[in-house]
Amino acid sequence: MAKEGDRVRFLNSTGGGVIRRIEGKTAYVEDEDGFESPILLKDVVVVMPAGHESAIKGSSIMFDQKAYDAGKTTDTSKTPQTSSLRAGRDHDLDAPTSAETPEEKPEETKHGDVPSILLAFEPDNLKNLSNTKFAGVLVNDSNFYIDFTFLKRSATDRGWELVFKGTVNPNELIDVVVVTHEDLPDYGKIALQGIAYKKDKPFPLFPPLNVTRRLDLTKFHKLHCFRESKYFDSSVLEFPLLSAGETVAQTEIDTEKLEASLKGDNSKELAKELAKKYKTSSADKKSGPATSPFKKLPLIEVDLHIGELTDTLAGMEPKDMLEMQLAEVRKTMEAHSRRIGQKIVFIHGKGEGVLRKAVIDLLKKEYPKAELQDASFREYGFGATLVTIH
Repeated sequence: MAKEGDRVRFLNSTGGGVIRRIEGKTAYVEDEDGFESPILLKDVVVVMPAGHESAIKGSSIMFDQKAYDAGKTTDTSKTPQTSSLRAGRDHDLDAPTSAETPEEKPEETKHGDVPSILLAFEPDNLKNLSNTKFAGVLVNDSNFYIDFTFLKRSATDRGWELVFKGTVNPNELIDVVVVTHEDLPDYGKIALQGIAYKKDKPFPLFPPLNVTRRLDLTKFHKLHCFRESKYFDSSVLEFPLLSAGETVAQTEIDTEKLEASLKGDNSKELAKELAKKYKTSSADKKSGPATSPFKKLPLIEVDLHIGELTDTLAGMEPKDMLEMQLAEVRKTMEAHSRRIGQKIVFIHGKGEGVLRKAVIDLLKKEYPKAELQDASFREYGFGATLVTIH
């Protein structure tokens, strides 16, 4: 049961904060700006017990696994106090801990009936990305316990190296690594293996998790790539690994094989191999209507953040940026206007709502037959619009 001083997050909406007082079944939660919001106790989940705040100054995570475990013990004087990975702890991540106490039943969410996992990196100092450390956090946005191993590609051979192993509880976060800029090249490719299950109740079987992901390391140097998240109080860099029980697709090409092949005389054979692997053909380049009204077309995402559209903002006025963003909307709509049933998500962010209004006005005026609605709140918060071509 939540109590005064606990840090909580809301189950049915974005946000959270610290409980300042409780009256009956209502908790008054204070956010970072000092505003109190009344919310039912059943609609909050404790992510940081009172007295167990993160040790790094300026770091404000939504959950600290070690602090949470320590907070559940009945006698803190007998429990070793382990600091967060963000505090730069130097002991072995696999070091044994004290005897476990009986676990509380986890809070479940309506959308958590299938495993969903993402990897997030939170900078220690967002204003100094070139020198800061990054705390790697695994987010379990599901109602399942997940026993997992977090791996990185070996720098010396074709194998993998263990970085962290453990268990992340339902709807909780767990620190798995701290990465410096010197370490970043070692994390160009990572993997997650694991098993999802529930305790003391029946659950459906899911295949063992086996996800590999190539990380775009250039994003660690770009401020606009660190964005607000419903899981954190600060801006983070997120890499989805598993969404609604399915691995997030990512096309990968073996660069070493490609480079070796281009040095020889078998470039044509390589092209045929890649075309066969990814099922590419000249027909793929033609845009046309869907062959069946019931065919499920892949979702298209278009990020309208100005940093994704241009490498420099030098000499650009706000109106120039807006025109560039709207031009990207027109370009996308024109390219897919004949694909009946095609769904397109335009990511415009929350901000002051200027870009969102401009995008919606353009779509209503130039594409009146298109269906407009807010995109999935779970995936995009309030920052995206879903368009369906009709």
